[in-house]
Amino acid sequence: MGDAPNPTSSEMRYDWLADRWVIMAPNRTRRPDDFRRLPPPAVDPSQCPFCAGREAETPPEIAVYPAPQGKGGWQVRVVPNKFPAVQANSDTWPVTGNSAPTWIPRDIDLYQRRELTGGHEVIIESPQHFTSLSQLEQGAVATVFHAFRDRLYHWLEQQRIAYAVVFKNSGLDAGASLAHVHSQLIATDTVPADVLRIDQRMQLFLQTESECVLCRMAASEIEQGVRLVEQTARLVAFCPFASRLPGSITVLPLEHSSGFELADDATIEELALLMYRLIRQLELCYPDAAYNFVIHTAHTGTRNSPAFHWRIEMFPRLTKVAGFEWGSECYINPVLPETAAERLRQAGHIIAEQDDRAHHTSNR
Repeated sequence: MGDAPNPTSSEMRYDWLADRWVIMAPNRTRRPDDFRRLPPPAVDPSQCPFCAGREAETPPEIAVYPAPQGKGGWQVRVVPNKFPAVQANSDTWPVTGNSAPTWIPRDIDLYQRRELTGGHEVIIESPQHFTSLSQLEQGAVATVFHAFRDRLYHWLEQQRIAYAVVFKNSGLDAGASLAHVHSQLIATDTVPADVLRIDQRMQLFLQTESECVLCRMAASEIEQGVRLVEQTARLVAFCPFASRLPGSITVLPLEHSSGFELADDATIEELALLMYRLIRQLELCYPDAAYNFVIHTAHTGTRNSPAFHWRIEMFPRLTKVAGFEWGSECYINPVLPETAAERLRQAGHIIAEQDDRAHHTSNR
């Protein structure tokens, strides 16, 4: 077990992977408005374009997952985003790598521009007007994660696009424009600079230590235990040592794998169940808080890499990014990761007891 930190003193922690420092300032939780959250506004389901029966209000579906046999209809739909951040242009495909220049020209152009192509999709996660994955049945959550894998596979393996990411914005503070439970995928013909920088850090660790940095991190977090939230046969969830945002969780496969889109069915179903539990734990710890999660998988240049390890990052939106963060690029986290992990573990125990009582009641 790792040493417990002082819960009241401030300190700086180094995020090796991102090559940045984070300020841990637990005293700031005493500010009166620090964690004030408003409940989400009421939404009229009859006006929701993602609900069953209103399919004509979205662009035509590009993938559909039917409901279980006997129920009829669909369980998950994938449609193009009606207001895409990235436009499709089939004339530029296939794209096999990062098209950004790797050299510095003699005369630097401060106003460079280039066309960006790829795709922007919405994964509608339920025909019912639910607002959280925690409201779905566990089997339905597994179907959602199968859809994530399939759409990433489509873009990265079949279209050979350079980069693709699945992300969820849940709640207004997380950037969601519709309450109905959904996620998004963006695929681009170039790899973002910050993604390339993380790749370089992973490669540096492999060259220096002869080991994947996230494989090392997973083993270390399990050994120390203080930031561990949950561990399953194939996966581990923990609060990162130098979390920029309070309550952040990282999920990793225990066996090294660079591509989420190549995960087998057993891993996807185990991951779906773990994420279902983690979302419920977040919602118990931080009621009404918005949250995001992001699935980081290998881009074209790191596919099958011994250095790159796929991961999911999930974080509730509990604090605002303010002037110091914008000015310094150094974040202040008012909740120690060890404290956040302990709260999440306690929430997991409460939820397990609730589920156990509900199961016994239903079997009487």
